[in-house]
Amino acid sequence: MHNYYTEHTENHYAIAIIRARKKQENYLKRICLLLIFGLVVGSFYLWEHRPESLSSDKAILAMNILWLGFLPSIQYLLDRNRPPMPFLPLMGIFYVSSFALPMFSSEKLGTGSWSITYVTVQSLQLTLIGLLGMIIAFYASKFSFLKKVSHLKLPAYSLSKLISPLSLIVVFHIIFSYFIKVPSVGQFSSAIGNIGYGMFYIIWSRGQKISPQTKLIIGSCFLFDLLQRFVGGSLANIGFLGTFMGIVIFYEHKRIPIFLISTLLLFFLTFNVVKGEYRQLTWFGGPYSNASPIEKAQLFIDIAVKNYSNPEGESGKQESSTASAISRTAHIILFSKVIADTPKLIPYWNGESYFGFVTKFIPRILWPDKPSEDIGNVFGRRYRYVGRKDYATTINLPLMVEMYANFGASGVQIGMVLLGLLFAFLEQKLNSPKMGSLEVVIGIGMLYPFTSHEWNFSLMFGNVLTVTLCIYLMFKFILRQQQTKH
Repeated sequence: MHNYYTEHTENHYAIAIIRARKKQENYLKRICLLLIFGLVVGSFYLWEHRPESLSSDKAILAMNILWLGFLPSIQYLLDRNRPPMPFLPLMGIFYVSSFALPMFSSEKLGTGSWSITYVTVQSLQLTLIGLLGMIIAFYASKFSFLKKVSHLKLPAYSLSKLISPLSLIVVFHIIFSYFIKVPSVGQFSSAIGNIGYGMFYIIWSRGQKISPQTKLIIGSCFLFDLLQRFVGGSLANIGFLGTFMGIVIFYEHKRIPIFLISTLLLFFLTFNVVKGEYRQLTWFGGPYSNASPIEKAQLFIDIAVKNYSNPEGESGKQESSTASAISRTAHIILFSKVIADTPKLIPYWNGESYFGFVTKFIPRILWPDKPSEDIGNVFGRRYRYVGRKDYATTINLPLMVEMYANFGASGVQIGMVLLGLLFAFLEQKLNSPKMGSLEVVIGIGMLYPFTSHEWNFSLMFGNVLTVTLCIYLMFKFILRQQQTKH
């Protein structure tokens, strides 16, 4: 009798899992069909409504970048053995938003040689070739010689027993991010904080029992973290946390978090256009530089409300908001500008910008006078995009732009292929469908910063190995201790 009911229960559970997976697959297939339909309709719309200044050859190249950038998304949605995180698809979307879509903007982005009008055919061609090389290298290596790379493995664990150590981790993140700032601990603290938030969401969504005190602690830490990121004046910090949580939600529910994405876009469009005014008041000794976080938040909101509540300039300011958002991500303009200036006006860097990567592995506690990462300022002054004596302003140096500034077109062609190989290895190691929830969230925490390529190589990759190793050893120790106690 016992065996009958046990077998019946197990069969019922197995059938429920199969039905849930089938439902998820049907949902993702519908999303894929919707994406393809949107690409077809959107392509026709963009072509028919392209700006008069956009020549047909540039439009065709930008359209190819658009389709190529979304190709990994289509492959991912159709793959039954898809990894937990849409790693390559998110990278493709970055190139679509930064190198393709700005070309079709009706807004007048920039002035003079910094205008979207002056983007060259060569810059679009190199973008297309580089993106194609990265994607081919990624898939070719992932499904061949990297196929047997083992994924991240941790000792066995129970989600309920992770609650206490995760609470301490989140508190540690808050303390060392905002109260006790130690340079060598900063990136580690940021990473484990995100992992803590992600794991608590999974534990909560799966119905695990969490005490009211723990909910209060985690909720307070999360809200305090959001407030500090907001009043810091860098909207990207809000975007990073939102993107991370969006990926975790997608992994957990296999549903695209439409509400979260819409909220982030609305937030960015609302505050991006006024962040300059806010920074003038709160940065570098401004009149509100010593104000409390609550006062700064109120100031930021008041500036945004004032900007959009002016009836006379409402339509114009809505347009300026859109233009500001597009120009913030239009890296194709910078890429084209660097190609025009190199080596005609500025000699090739010949790898010098990558030297900082070597010193990244040396902890500042062992080298107190280690130079800070200031390549964005060095780049701006080298190309005279900022004043020669301006040591404060920085300009983001995207990966592909850095490749060209160092080695020209061949640097982009070879560099993007090497990136594809590196990303394929990282996916096999940190983004396998065979991993458990904790391993997956750790993988997301390590990989999601790589989905945006708007920074230079050493800034993106410098501390990845050491931070990942420290996080792995930390959780391995925690889980081993739990096994010893029980």
